Amino acid sequence: MDIKENDTGASRLKRLRLSQNMTQEQMAEEIGISESLYKGNESGRLPISKKTAQLIENRFGISADYMFFGTLRSSDDIWTQIQECEESEKMKIMLKLLNYFALQGVLDFDDDMIDKIISAMNLKNNK
Repeated sequence: MDIKENDTGASRLKRLRLSQNMTQEQMAEEIGISESLYKGNESGRLPISKKTAQLIENRFGISADYMFFGTLRSSDDIWTQIQECEESEKMKIMLKLLNYFALQGVLDFDDDMIDKIISAMNLKNNK
């Protein structure tokens, strides 16, 4: 999908729909939102919510970054950005990721896991 200057989330949403050869009704059904909400998003009358952006990402693999800001970032770009940030920011990212995976049921975020994280943080702070 092309990135265009002075683009809006509404125009990106419309381009996505047209690239899928769908009507507005079909697109709303495909991502699981009401037709009126979808039409409001595509017209720019209603902002695209985080929830809707996540539904679009889950269904079409189009990142929320793209829907909100018009930027497509690869995982390599994100990894480079993480490597270049301060250690405290890396720790915040790690904790957010642990929380995310715990909420998804992928991690067993028990007391033992918390103790290991605290231990790792203490080792880093003592160096």
